[in-house]
Amino acid sequence: MKKILFVTYGSGHVKMVLPVAQALAAAGDVEPVVLALTTAAPVVRASGLPFLQFKDFVTEADKFALFEGERLMQMLGSPVIDEQETRAYLGLCFADLVEEHGMSAALASYADFGRQAFLPVRTLERVLLHVQPDVLVATNSPRAERAAILAARRHGIPSICMVDLFGIDEVKWIGAPGYADRICVLNESVRQFMIGSGRAAGQVCVTGNPGFDALSDPGVVEGGRALRVQHRWTTRRVVLVPMQTEPVRHPFDGRPGNPELPMAMLDTLLRWVRRRDDAVLCIRPRAGELTPKLPTDSRVILAGQDWHLPELLHATDLVVTMHSTVGLEGRLVGTRLVQVLGSVFDNAMPLLSYGVADEAVPLELLEPAVDRQLASPRHRVDTRPRATARVIEVIRTFL
Repeated sequence: MKKILFVTYGSGHVKMVLPVAQALAAAGDVEPVVLALTTAAPVVRASGLPFLQFKDFVTEADKFALFEGERLMQMLGSPVIDEQETRAYLGLCFADLVEEHGMSAALASYADFGRQAFLPVRTLERVLLHVQPDVLVATNSPRAERAAILAARRHGIPSICMVDLFGIDEVKWIGAPGYADRICVLNESVRQFMIGSGRAAGQVCVTGNPGFDALSDPGVVEGGRALRVQHRWTTRRVVLVPMQTEPVRHPFDGRPGNPELPMAMLDTLLRWVRRRDDAVLCIRPRAGELTPKLPTDSRVILAGQDWHLPELLHATDLVVTMHSTVGLEGRLVGTRLVQVLGSVFDNAMPLLSYGVADEAVPLELLEPAVDRQLASPRHRVDTRPRATARVIEVIRTFL
């Protein structure tokens, strides 16, 4: 039986990989295996799919790696869920860094860049030699996933890179000729970006992101309709604002940010909704963060994390965001989308130029932009979940 190795870390990346791996497992003619990095492991474990971790590849010869992994683990500022895996991940990656550049340079690089310094190609070669996959599928992350694709190239294994969003930063390596045999991207704008950066047109495939397929489940669509009826929104225009934070400085290049921008955006929208009797403003706080103080007003709704986001998006007419992926998710199911500019992350989320946002405006022009977009109906979109099937079509061209 043919074997496919998926390499992914957690968050939105494992959500992109799981539907594809599960569909292939259900088909029964191929065997998917997932190398689940960091927080991906509990998610893959819960799915029932076979998976591997770095700790599964530790040998007696890795005493130096484990020693260094223990040292680095003790330096982490956050709690460790799986000490054995963390020790193995940090240690094997650091040992690869030492093998490539020498101890002094490795120490200096880790001091400057932390885990961003890792590119564990040798360890991923070890994984590939053990699994012996017919095809490798990895996401667009810069460390183990990138190393997996480089290792696959060395061993003549066909590889596919799944890009979750726009690939703005990742194009530095994904855009290089020869990096992965196929690139699966969100839309035609991202495809043209990759082609313009050096990829051959036939190597870049518009598939969509399988992690978003669940947004269009028929039950979710119906749930959105029911939500509008339940809250008596059928004659109102519903605006959703996912709350975000803005750093004092950009975490990578140090550019100054405006931490007050998110609340200024919310205050602007609160003023706007008080002038509209036909509108509702839904505020969705980020998970684990404090709820902003809101006025007591039937037009202002706190839509917390206990609200099912896909259903809420189907009940929403317009999303207003700075750079939250909630805006992209809303646009995929038909909401209008206004992006507020002024964030240090504007360049990483060019929603208008990539055909996602309807408008991108500075804060002082937000209210008229909201009015303009609410004067138009929701977008008509093909909500059939197709991204998973499209990625599988790309995979099967190599089987």
